[in-house]
Amino acid sequence: MAKKQRQIYTGLELKQIKKITNRKNRSSWAGKNIISNENRRWDFFEKIIKYFLRFILWLTTSKIGWKNKVKTNELVDRTYAKFIAKDSAFIPFSLAFYFLVSFVPISTIVIVLLSFIDDYNVIFVNKIITRVIPGVQSLLAIPEFKINEGAKYTAILVLLLTSTWLGSSGWGRFIYLQNYIYGHENLGNFFLNRIKGFFVVLGISIYIFLASALYITFYKWITPSFSLTGETIFFYISLFIYLLLILYLGFTLIYKLTPSFKLQWNSVLPGVLVASIPNMIFISGFGYLTSLLKYDQYGTIGTFLYLALFVSSLTYFTYMGLIVNESYFKTYYSSFTISKTAWIFKRFNKI
Repeated sequence: MAKKQRQIYTGLELKQIKKITNRKNRSSWAGKNIISNENRRWDFFEKIIKYFLRFILWLTTSKIGWKNKVKTNELVDRTYAKFIAKDSAFIPFSLAFYFLVSFVPISTIVIVLLSFIDDYNVIFVNKIITRVIPGVQSLLAIPEFKINEGAKYTAILVLLLTSTWLGSSGWGRFIYLQNYIYGHENLGNFFLNRIKGFFVVLGISIYIFLASALYITFYKWITPSFSLTGETIFFYISLFIYLLLILYLGFTLIYKLTPSFKLQWNSVLPGVLVASIPNMIFISGFGYLTSLLKYDQYGTIGTFLYLALFVSSLTYFTYMGLIVNESYFKTYYSSFTISKTAWIFKRFNKI
């Protein structure tokens, strides 16, 4: 009887080699007496993250890029390795603190700008943001200025500038973090990044103001004919859809415009989806759940706890989107970055 022919595997068939090796180890005497040190919980966690990343890549990359399995696996493995790296463990939490500090200044600027439109600031606080962050109206109360018009507008201008400068600290560090993650040669100094962060906060505030004003206009036009239940259902459904659009466009602008180097629009789309989808689910989903649980009964402490969870989630997925974009850029576009200043001068020299 002829012996069974032994199959020879190459280095390109690592999965088959690993499968056969594990099978032989399990069937051997030594393998049966060895306690495995594999953490199956983290193995399951790894699979979830990688499947999520593959789904995002399937949505954002072309068919040619998606069919290139070598590149796809390289991108997913690179992203996951950066995600679980020890030096990345503290970054989202430290950044979340600065984003938490910038929350009230940005919200203050938005409310002040909405106050120039009839009742828009009241609707924004009482009808919208309190349904997302319960009890937040006590933190965002804008005092009435009992002074003449000229002094009033001067006080408002000082309040806006002060709030913008306070909120710029976190976004200045975010600009530094982007330069660091991508390996850009010039990380920028503290003062320059702080100035950039000032304009980022100003841009975010104006963006949220325009998005809120547009939604409030639509809300005031359509909800008067609804019952209380119908208005609640309409609010959460419309918020779910509108948030995805606003977050998608907002994160696209942030990832594209805030770094000190040039990026193509398509190169930031994977990270935009990674940041937008979970944050949209968290904001709309948890906002609805907290309205059912009457979370605002815990007062200011409950508001701060929820706000800390909200900002931590926002920061966590924003950082994860940044890692995905870096891996996508280094895998499909270039291994180095080009400074925006150098790129602009190069364009002028051609003219």
